[in-house]
Amino acid sequence: MKCTALLTLGALFATAAVAQDFSGSGQIYIINSTSFGSATPSESIGCLDETGAFTVSDCATFTKLSTYPNTISTSAGNCTFLDTTQPANTDNAYGAHSYAWHCREDYEATVSDSLYTVTGLNYPFLCHGDTDCYYDVKQVPSDNSKAPVWGYVWGSQQPSVPAGHTKVMWYWNKTA
Repeated sequence: MKCTALLTLGALFATAAVAQDFSGSGQIYIINSTSFGSATPSESIGCLDETGAFTVSDCATFTKLSTYPNTISTSAGNCTFLDTTQPANTDNAYGAHSYAWHCREDYEATVSDSLYTVTGLNYPFLCHGDTDCYYDVKQVPSDNSKAPVWGYVWGSQQPSVPAGHTKVMWYWNKTA
């Protein structure tokens, strides 16, 4: 009896956590889910392109620095939510200073631009800031269009994404 219980418990823990390898190069997929426990890569509705925009199929390769500030970049440059030249999420009560994710050559990345994963999740979902693991998209782009992606911000005046927006997650698909 004890042996069966221990084997069952061991099997549960063996399948519960997958290694969160967020290193090297990969693509970032947009996952249409808000459940870390049940979300899977099959729920992808698109990906990020080389400028950091949401696209249906023009997926860029991102490279994570293995040294400080541990940020990511594409062939277009370093990526950030702090680029004030990008559209702000003005539909959100707190979005006046929430800028779209963007990658550009002349941007010098800092530690505040770092992304990370949370150990124990089934897949390497990407987070930023202080456990900010969700993102906000206003529209799912059509075949040839692109759309901005903002960090998810909320508070008492805006407890979720604005009406017409979708709360999504980012999945790291390691390629090298």
